[in-house]
Amino acid sequence: MGRSPPPPCSAALVLAGGAARGAYEVGVLEHLVKRVAPAIGRALPFDILSGTSVGAVHACALAAIADAPITAVARMEKMWCELRLGDLVRIDPREVLGAVRGLLGHAPRGARRGGILHPEPVERWLSEAVPFERIGRNLGEGFLQAVTVSATHVASGRTVVFLDRAPGRSLPPWSRDPTTELRPTCLRREHAMASAAVPLLLPAVTIDGELYCDGGLRQLVPFSPAIHLGARALLAVSPRALPRAEPFAKEQARERAYASPTYLAGKAIDALLLDRIDEDVHHLDQMNAVLRAGERRWGDGFAADLNAALGASHHALHPVRAAVIRASADIGELAASFVRSRRFRHRTDGASQRLLRWMADAEESRETDLLSYLLFDGGFAAELIALGRADAAARHAELCALLADEPRQAGAFA
Repeated sequence: MGRSPPPPCSAALVLAGGAARGAYEVGVLEHLVKRVAPAIGRALPFDILSGTSVGAVHACALAAIADAPITAVARMEKMWCELRLGDLVRIDPREVLGAVRGLLGHAPRGARRGGILHPEPVERWLSEAVPFERIGRNLGEGFLQAVTVSATHVASGRTVVFLDRAPGRSLPPWSRDPTTELRPTCLRREHAMASAAVPLLLPAVTIDGELYCDGGLRQLVPFSPAIHLGARALLAVSPRALPRAEPFAKEQARERAYASPTYLAGKAIDALLLDRIDEDVHHLDQMNAVLRAGERRWGDGFAADLNAALGASHHALHPVRAAVIRASADIGELAASFVRSRRFRHRTDGASQRLLRWMADAEESRETDLLSYLLFDGGFAAELIALGRADAAARHAELCALLADEPRQAGAFA
């Protein structure tokens, strides 16, 4: 039995990437479904789910059990907290050897897909954790309007937005941006795998005969798909903390660590997955300001007249109220602290644990970004989930105001 039709102004949840850092998002989701949803009277306070990289995995997991969102989030938390490092982090010697040969100028032997980790453990984890076949059913029964997963098309470098939508919902007008393509589909495991295939870490994924990798290369926080789909209220979640002023001693430690291969690898992945969320929010604020000014100058019909003049080939311009929840602590620092702790050293030993301990001990800096992307460990995940839960709770009133039906009626501005 489906839920009642969604309100006229859709709410969208936008989930960013970050590999193992993504456990943070589960804590935010827990607060949303257990605390915010009852406060506003909607079991799932979102009509649109949009994700990139590990955020795509979470979007699919929530969509697959959208009829029971508390159960969906509990299942996500279980799948993260039961992880042992060796479950997902298994080095592929052939890929490592191929990378070394490439650096030395030798031609690779056999097909290489650009990742040093075996993909099979991640594929198995996804298959067990996310019942992808239920996404279409929940869309059909009205629990959601749309779900998007973003990936990067390797051959062209374009962002491809894979869209699964409710029956009868028309395709939205899409921008003429040559770097982005909308592709309607029925979401499957390979779409989530492709979106999460971080270059250097996981190999690219073949979909319909073409290679795809992490969507975060161009669209780490997928605002654009949610806005094109008509979102009027938008909540983005990112595990990346805001930059802040650092003590001089820490800056010196970073300089000394600069020549370290692990330090550089972590910064390289950070650069690949550059978070443009502040730029996106700035653009939303600018659009809202223009629409407000137009209504003050020409009356309440300004937005409708403007959209009529633009024509049907453009997506309609409308006010979008947005909020962003970001990690309140540096997750690179948390990863280094966890791996250097006695708690981690007493966990079941293995090649993966020894490798990460070596990486942490080799760094003088208190932050280890590469570790934070690779640390698929239940103990570390539990810390990030708790951090996400606390960060969301600290903004409970703001979240309720953003997602409640009344402030989301047409014409409402932030």
